[in-house]
Amino acid sequence: MERQRRLVREVCIADGRSPNLIRNMSILVEDGVISWIRPTVEEGELLDTELEIIDASGATAVPSMVDSHSHLTLAGGAHWIDRAADPVEMQLRAAEAAGERMWRAGIGWARDVGSITATDPADGRFRALALGVRDRWRTRAERPYIRAAGTWLAKQGVIDTLAVTVKDADDLYTAASRQIADGADLIKLYLDGPDSDVSPFSVNEIGRVVDLAHAHGVKVTGHSRSLAGAREGVDGGLDSLEHGSYLDADIVATMAARGTYLVSTVSALLSQ
Repeated sequence: MERQRRLVREVCIADGRSPNLIRNMSILVEDGVISWIRPTVEEGELLDTELEIIDASGATAVPSMVDSHSHLTLAGGAHWIDRAADPVEMQLRAAEAAGERMWRAGIGWARDVGSITATDPADGRFRALALGVRDRWRTRAERPYIRAAGTWLAKQGVIDTLAVTVKDADDLYTAASRQIADGADLIKLYLDGPDSDVSPFSVNEIGRVVDLAHAHGVKVTGHSRSLAGAREGVDGGLDSLEHGSYLDADIVATMAARGTYLVSTVSALLSQ
């Protein structure tokens, strides 16, 4: 197979670490992979006569962006939760459409934080749909790389139509274990309950899942719109909180001390 080599010359680079552009740079791309980035005057001798040279003077190269909170298989809109009831094939088409839009927008990485559990017609596996999407996109240059969670883990009676529901601590631990075996990159706990003043999971229950996940190199995050759930999640050792609609100074200080990340979202859902 013929090797493809492309030299992007005289480009400016915005590296995200400085307010200033780095000017007069060259980027060598070989078989779709950046081999080096260096000043144009330091390109050296390039002997390959088949090398494609692109004059990028006047253009700026930027690092690919990251979508830190996405649900690839669910179409957007105010009624996105209802889309979890769509046929599996429709949800996988939604993921393909989302992946194309992401790639065209310059998003090279995406973090999927929840998809329904169903049988994927492409691989026949019964697990969170985004895991199969992630696996298939690994070899597709026109799709972002994915880090995918399993399906939301929620207490019974909260979001039964969307999540994997659990009744007690042992049930929660078993469900998390199953998702790790399925190949999830992270576990997603649903930290809202019927009573906004009471977390559906205790510090000990959350900590048990965190210890299990970390032992397998897996992260744990929590959907958090309530103050009570956020407090238990942070004290339980979560790696991150999603949304964080309600946080107080004490929780924020604890997060900063422990290195717990807040994944803020464009829309913060209002707790009723």
